[in-house]
Amino acid sequence: MQTFRTKLRQIKSALTSAAVFCGHGYESVDDESVALLLGSVGLPPDQSVSLLDEPFPDAANPRLNDLLEKRCQQRLPAAYCLGEAYLAGERFIADSRALVPRSPIAHLTRERLAPWWPEALLPTTVVDVCCGGGSLGLLAARAFPEAAILLSDFDSSALSLAVENIEAHGRAAQVRCLRADLLSALAPGSVDILLANPPYVSAEEMAELPPEYAHEPGMALEAAAEGTALAVRLLHEASSVLSPHGLLFLEVGETASTLEEALPRVPFFWVDLPQGGSGVTVISAQELRDWSAAGVL
Repeated sequence: MQTFRTKLRQIKSALTSAAVFCGHGYESVDDESVALLLGSVGLPPDQSVSLLDEPFPDAANPRLNDLLEKRCQQRLPAAYCLGEAYLAGERFIADSRALVPRSPIAHLTRERLAPWWPEALLPTTVVDVCCGGGSLGLLAARAFPEAAILLSDFDSSALSLAVENIEAHGRAAQVRCLRADLLSALAPGSVDILLANPPYVSAEEMAELPPEYAHEPGMALEAAAEGTALAVRLLHEASSVLSPHGLLFLEVGETASTLEEALPRVPFFWVDLPQGGSGVTVISAQELRDWSAAGVL
């Protein structure tokens, strides 16, 4: 009889041999191996290490074999194999309708966006634009239970997943969805906090991505103008829709340097992200309006 420990070693060996890419919510083959092991038997991630010496149930072998085939042969991200992803300690339903939740903005949101958003100031409206499955907005709903949360995306398939996550989190009374082209449907001055993780991968970079990315919706990854087109539009539109004390939290990842080249007069501030990740900037409504008035944007 095999134990969970021996099964874990076999999973790690299979993933290593397949040279899978661990960039979708898991940092390493070790992390993915644990997730697949627990997922095969339907156990949540918060398990004691004593589980490793318990017998692995034979009935779970077909499920484990199916997971390994999807991960190693089809190269599906582990989150798609399992149908779930964890971000900032919260579970989200995950499938190919939207990107695997992994934005570093999540960790800032869990801390109520401190120190940028004043602790004493209660936001009225928070918008997660290009929301995908809605993870950032739902984390904001937990951080700011008094705020109205709007999940906005142009992709109706992504929004259908966001609806499922709203229901799974029991947030239907606080969170709603909107199909819109970026911020075009929002009234001027109506938003206190904008959380934005738009597509920012260039066409050249798309061609070089590991095969796992091919299972994610391309429209959620790729943007024109070397990956900067939607980010630049967001900066312009955010200057109008943010309230006077509003803030924009924008992620552009490794496209940060390209965005700086596209807008050389904009003094971007890039957040130090202890939890990992890069290319997140925080900009106030007043800064955006000043830059727009000065022709910097």
